[in-house]
Amino acid sequence: MESSAVPGPGFAVVDLETTGFSPFQERIVEVAVVVLDASGHEVDAFCTLVDPERDPGPTHVHGITTEMLAGAPTFAAVHPYVAGLLSGRVVVGHNVDRFDLAFLLAECRRLGDERVPDGVVTLDTLLVAQTYLDLPGKARLIDCCDRYSLTWADHHSALGDARVTAELLGAMRSELGDDLLGLDRLLDDSRSRAWPGATDARPAAWGRSYSQSA
Repeated sequence: MESSAVPGPGFAVVDLETTGFSPFQERIVEVAVVVLDASGHEVDAFCTLVDPERDPGPTHVHGITTEMLAGAPTFAAVHPYVAGLLSGRVVVGHNVDRFDLAFLLAECRRLGDERVPDGVVTLDTLLVAQTYLDLPGKARLIDCCDRYSLTWADHHSALGDARVTAELLGAMRSELGDDLLGLDRLLDDSRSRAWPGATDARPAAWGRSYSQSA
């Protein structure tokens, strides 16, 4: 059953692990969404492994094996809830515009064109770093976190990367200010952006320990 409830203004920080780099050929194997209110405080989080209906790809990078995925939900099964978390919020990620959002939209298209959202408001922390911060090279997530002395143990886990990206957003807001980042406009623009098929019915998540978790 689809939900018509409009969430309060805020951010949905996303991170994905995938079978490869091309959203048109590869699939999502883990998805995490960390929900922040407008002030940047975490109010919800969801993470699950996703059955890509093929091999998991670079296990040496993301640590996800075929055995871990046995019994995991497909993207179709978790799409309604993920869509609900993204609806009405600014979608945040490190390289979100070119990677995470591209994969999410590709997965939505596989479910049918009617499941593809019409415009998504994003804030890309990679673009912020490249535009405003004195970072060398490609401003990788680890480069940005080192700049702000942010650390995390679970690199290349979707939830770990999403949570540290949420911390990175907070650090960027403190240094650069909401006005420079245009956050009031982004928050306002995102409020009416719904992802089709969204519900607030939370599915069971499938963790990396091979068993279901709440």
